[in-house]
Amino acid sequence: MSGASAAAGMRVAVVGGGPAGLAAAFRLARGGARVTVLEAAPAWGGRTRTDEVDGCRVDTATQLFGSVYTRFLRLLREAGAGALCERTSGRDALWRRGAAHEVVYGSPTSMLASGAIPFGLKFRLGTHYLPYLHRHGDALRMDALEQAAAAGLDRESIAAWGAREMGHDFVDLLADPMLCTLYGTRADEASAAFYHALARQGTSLDVLALRGGARGFCDALAASVRQSGGEVRVGAAVRAVSADGSGVEISGDGDPERFDAAVVALPAPAARGLAHASMPRMGDWLGAVPVRPTATIAVVLDRPVGARWFGLSFARGESKVLAAVCSQEAKLPGLVAPGMGVLVALPLPEAGAALWGATAEQALAAILPDLAKPFPAIERMIRTVRVYRWEHGWTVFGAGYLHHLARLRAERPDADQPRVAFAGDYLVAPNVEGAVISGLRAADRLLAAEM
Repeated sequence: MSGASAAAGMRVAVVGGGPAGLAAAFRLARGGARVTVLEAAPAWGGRTRTDEVDGCRVDTATQLFGSVYTRFLRLLREAGAGALCERTSGRDALWRRGAAHEVVYGSPTSMLASGAIPFGLKFRLGTHYLPYLHRHGDALRMDALEQAAAAGLDRESIAAWGAREMGHDFVDLLADPMLCTLYGTRADEASAAFYHALARQGTSLDVLALRGGARGFCDALAASVRQSGGEVRVGAAVRAVSADGSGVEISGDGDPERFDAAVVALPAPAARGLAHASMPRMGDWLGAVPVRPTATIAVVLDRPVGARWFGLSFARGESKVLAAVCSQEAKLPGLVAPGMGVLVALPLPEAGAALWGATAEQALAAILPDLAKPFPAIERMIRTVRVYRWEHGWTVFGAGYLHHLARLRAERPDADQPRVAFAGDYLVAPNVEGAVISGLRAADRLLAAEM
């Protein structure tokens, strides 16, 4: 059987209940498949999780979404939750030389007016960098980053390119703070092509948030899957995925289950652990995906911090542990209880791996010196500290990684077993939009397959 009509009655397991897995499950269910989502954690959502602490809703990792996330926004609407999405001010700040300088990233006017950026860098941005992005625009698509590799833009780090073409201020004040904050990657390792694609996308961007917290996206998709007759199981760890010509066997803590097909929507190391035995070529490809652990730290305060900005990034060299701190009260009304404040601290890439195993007390001690720079009295305001650990927190899109993506497209190691498809942001771009695109592609592949 083939085509979308072939999906009627097809039983499909989706391993992983984050944005990639739930996007795949949503598309499969709409296509007529009987879907079972298997999520090992006690709740779905992955890095789009929202926790409740002392009456406050805390986005534990993913904070904001871009207006350029077209597939994410379309799915949100199709799941009946489009009203959750609201535009935020997009106002951020950069900590440099003992002061917070406000800036709206993506707004050329704001960046030109910001005291965070020296005049010489502003001049080079306007005369050199924006024309460069325009000139290479066709190769800088976030949903097809392998095109940037084909154009020869993936040969060096953005630190090497930026220091040579734009000067060290470009690296220290723009590239490194953004990459550390949003992608857990230093400018010294990040692909120049990846950063250029981000910068091109950010030149015209509205910043969005979800009322009630980021997990509203996954909640809406999970509810829709269930309404379609599918299942979404939590606390359902999967130990093995074995495929043959007639189906896929999923083994967990209970009896094995048989499905017609499966989507493996896990971080690359976990996906490799499940797939390598029956799909060795894909397992080898997954084994070359660089991933690092991290942690985020939520600090609940007994009063608001009163910052006008949402996110404060630290210029390179201005902090020892923190990449950025996000003020939840400045994101959207209703997330933080009246009279309180919540900060979410995002560590530098090298610090995140160390904090992954830290207790709340150890994490607070590590980040407090950096937190006290913009908030000198913060130690007296602290009420509760939570540490959120992400074993496979960041996929590093380093120099050469886009060539690795291109090899996947060219050599198709995932085609060895047509009943198993893979989804995850490591296949497209390391953000929610990349995860969603990968999930939709995995679902479409199974819906179109002959089985």
